[in-house]
Amino acid sequence: MPAKGSDRDEQQALLSLIQKVEGEEWASTKKGWKLNSGVPVCEWEGIGCRVSVNGGSTATITSINLDNQGLSATLTSELGSLKDLEELNLKGNLISGSIPQEVANLEKLFSLDLTNNQVSGSLPQWWGSFSLNKLFLAQNQLTGEFFHNIYSPHLQSMQEVRLENNKLVGTLDGTTIMQMQKIETISLSQNDFSGLIPGFQLGSLPGLKFLYLDNNEFVGPLPSQLAQSGKSSLEEIWVQSNSLSGTVPASYVRFDMLHDFFIDGNKLTGALPLQLCSAKLNNDFFNTLPPDAERNYCEYIACPAGSVGKEG
Repeated sequence: MPAKGSDRDEQQALLSLIQKVEGEEWASTKKGWKLNSGVPVCEWEGIGCRVSVNGGSTATITSINLDNQGLSATLTSELGSLKDLEELNLKGNLISGSIPQEVANLEKLFSLDLTNNQVSGSLPQWWGSFSLNKLFLAQNQLTGEFFHNIYSPHLQSMQEVRLENNKLVGTLDGTTIMQMQKIETISLSQNDFSGLIPGFQLGSLPGLKFLYLDNNEFVGPLPSQLAQSGKSSLEEIWVQSNSLSGTVPASYVRFDMLHDFFIDGNKLTGALPLQLCSAKLNNDFFNTLPPDAERNYCEYIACPAGSVGKEG
């Protein structure tokens, strides 16, 4: 039986992902995924729906979960017509092209995962959802800068942003970062970011636990204001392989929950604050040592004064 009205519109939006011969071959092995297939769209493989709260028969698409399915496609503007979409997971496929602004504008989007694809083009600066919680765009070919539109709704709701292994450039805008008051994870490893690390703004984020800034081009000192009094939620700090200089601030002893602190491959000098050197920090490095071996906890954070390691 042919689909009616909005059902047909939703089917057409989904089928915009079926492109070229490769897409048709992919769809032929999946339940549904054909216009007028006779299978309700909410029963198509990877599609989740919500029935109307009024008890009617109306159902709308709320999730697309097709991770690691070998799907070769580009994201289309038609996906932006799925106004109730909350989750879009296309992780580990062959998705190429840019992220359409129509997708970024989805007002109910909670989670977007495009990790490990071939997505390119500029990182959208405007995301229309006040409930966007997880933005996973790592291991792609995205260009442009980190967020700098302080009015973008998503800044207020994000808990995790993963943008590692892309081609992003520029500096980190402290004013924008200050809007991210619910953020717990910021992962920007292996890009081409530069400039100073905005320590005061990052240190002002009450729930920040995981900060990954390694393998970029950051310069200047490790900011002492990253460890603000009464705010010690950080558990992991990765800043290795940048161009940081100066000493490790004494204020970092406030990080009483810190267990990973990687700073090699920089131009840091001076001695570490002794209180920072403990058995719980960078503990993975001890796994190959015999239980009774002597351990210098400071040396597992940085080289001793007057010496140089292979990694810097």
